[in-house]
Amino acid sequence: MDNKFQSAVEEVSKSFKFEHWLRFYFVHEDGEQLTIFLSPEHLQKLKEKYGQLARLAEDLNARVITPRLSQQIVARYIQETLDGTKYELGFIPRVLDSQEFNAEILGFNIWVSLHEDQLDEKVLDFDKWLEIYEQWKKTENARKIIMSLKVNGVQGVCGVC
Repeated sequence: MDNKFQSAVEEVSKSFKFEHWLRFYFVHEDGEQLTIFLSPEHLQKLKEKYGQLARLAEDLNARVITPRLSQQIVARYIQETLDGTKYELGFIPRVLDSQEFNAEILGFNIWVSLHEDQLDEKVLDFDKWLEIYEQWKKTENARKIIMSLKVNGVQGVCGVC
C-alpha cells in the first residue's frame, strides 16, 4: 500500500474514530433518544486541540443521534474536507471501499468493545484513545485480529459511502 493511500486511510478512519469517541463519552439519554451535548467551552477546547475534527462535534452537538445521522455527518465531513480538496476527487470513495479501511475501523470497534470498562473509568482525551489503540494494535492478538479482517475481505463498514 502506498504512502498516500495509507495516509488517506488514517485520516478517514480518524474521522470515524473521533465520532465514536464523542458518542462514547458525550451521549445523554432522554427517554429513548440519544443526544450529544457539549458546552460551548468544551466545543472551544475541542477546536483548539483537534482543529478541523471539531466540526464533527459541532455538527453532532445538541442533536438527536441516530446511526444514520452520525454516518451522514461523518461522510459529509470527509467529503468536504478530504475528497477533492486534500485528495483528488474520487480517491476517498476508493479508500472507504478498501479492505485496509474496513479492517482498521472494525479493529477499532473491537478494541473499544474489549476495553469498554477501562475506557469508561474516566473521560480520556481522543489523543489518548488513539495512543492506547495503537499500542493494542502492536500486540500479537490484535495483529491476528486485524490480519484476519484484511484477509477475509470485510467490506461495507461505512454504511453510507
